[in-house]
Amino acid sequence: VRFNLEKNTIHLYNKIDDAQHHQHHVKPARPVCRRSEVRLLLCALFLAVLGPYVSLKLMNRTHDNTSSIREEIIMSGFNITANSSVGITHDTNEHGGKNINNNTSKLTVLISTYNQTGCLHRLVNHLQKCPVVDNIRINWFQNFPIPQSLANNTNFNTPVTFDTLPNNISHRFLPRDFGTDAVFNMDVDMSYSCDALQLAMDTWQMQTNQTHAAVGFFPRYLPPDKKYYKFDESHYEPYNRNTVFITKGGLIHKDRFNDFFNDSLKPLLDHVDEHITAEDMLMSHILASNQVKTITLCVPRSYWCNLICSGRHESGQYDTLQQRSGGHRGHLMVSFRDYFGNISMEERYNPMIWHGDVAYGSGCNTEFNFCRDHEWMRNT
Repeated sequence: VRFNLEKNTIHLYNKIDDAQHHQHHVKPARPVCRRSEVRLLLCALFLAVLGPYVSLKLMNRTHDNTSSIREEIIMSGFNITANSSVGITHDTNEHGGKNINNNTSKLTVLISTYNQTGCLHRLVNHLQKCPVVDNIRINWFQNFPIPQSLANNTNFNTPVTFDTLPNNISHRFLPRDFGTDAVFNMDVDMSYSCDALQLAMDTWQMQTNQTHAAVGFFPRYLPPDKKYYKFDESHYEPYNRNTVFITKGGLIHKDRFNDFFNDSLKPLLDHVDEHITAEDMLMSHILASNQVKTITLCVPRSYWCNLICSGRHESGQYDTLQQRSGGHRGHLMVSFRDYFGNISMEERYNPMIWHGDVAYGSGCNTEFNFCRDHEWMRNT
């Protein structure tokens, strides 16, 4: 996906300038109302009767032209078309997804999955129960068809849309029209209760600058002087942290997806796609470079859980992405750090909020927490 905002916007504004230039340089017509008492009287009567109607039509025409130009500017940001392999959508809602809107009190849930349809079924069924969820988007990276049980199911109250994408892990953050400003990202092997999603949304809405706030559940510390990080270091005292991993469950403003696909970052995205890993760390650095505050919510274990999913490799053996790509994360972390610099550990950029009966000394969202132990996931 290529961004040509500056060029396209200049082109479109030139169209506006041309229209204005034409309007201001039209040759005046000969006056109809010449200096004659009878004609002046007839002209006055004509303007009194038809003047308001003509003015209204001109105003409507001007408004329609402006709306069309604005829409063209907005849609010129990136090229996703129905004929492209990127962004082909399949909406399973009987209303064709028309009930998706820019609702400021709800969020979009964005799920990334690869050959894990069992867990996907459970997540979609569970999320139907959550009032805070406006719509569900699925990053579909497989070449084989979408399961009929999901693609043709018209019984969903919350619309489900599959975005058929190239098998590039960076495309989990592909910009698109989400229908809401708030987008909650998650992997298919994580699940969050409706209370957890509502808490994330409430916390995000309380921020002064929501466009530059991220709310998540899994903090991380990406060190300034090492080639590795400890995945659980931030979950225990003294809770060293400087980011949250959005991929494990985190809410960000939809504009941050545009930051991720900035043209200048293409070499980094290519490395991420080549090694099929580290998009989480890259997003963390991008958030920090754009001064996005990353908020960690420490919640009771009843608020979230781990699903057991597995994927079959072409060889027929089951494996995980960690087994295939984990060895590349260290050098990718160093390359991101060299490009962006170190991420601050200051509390004002990385606040940690404790919710419910969670004790400070007991740890923050420590894994593993299996979904079989939670009532809200048993009937999915």
